[in-house]
Amino acid sequence: MAIFFITACSSGPKNSGPDLVNTWAYTPHVLQIHPLSRYGDDKIIVHVAFQDGDGFECRGVGSLVLTIAGNTIKDAVKTINLSDDAINRDHFDGLTRTYLIHFNATPADLRRVGVSAMFTPQVGNKLRASGTIEK
Repeated sequence: MAIFFITACSSGPKNSGPDLVNTWAYTPHVLQIHPLSRYGDDKIIVHVAFQDGDGFECRGVGSLVLTIAGNTIKDAVKTINLSDDAINRDHFDGLTRTYLIHFNATPADLRRVGVSAMFTPQVGNKLRASGTIEK
């Protein structure tokens, strides 16, 4: 019994990031601007969610490009290299199962933010999504 207990307690998450697997499962098939996306006085936080072929949230390996625009913002663009294990891990929120991308310096008179996203995986087809964040 003691051997079982010691073995069970010693295994934990490795935090090694996602591994690229076969294209039929566990790779993103859907890209979504998640409804948790929001903005305040000092920053815009975009939540990006991926779903696999079975409709479950998953992680992605590839390049994610986000563009935001608003009444006083002109096409702010961020590119996130999700092929890098550390970057992937840093942007992924395990609680919401989404990637968090921050844009700073929100204009005071901003009323609405348009977001478009494009994901280019290492293997498979490009995915696109767009949405609007309201205050």
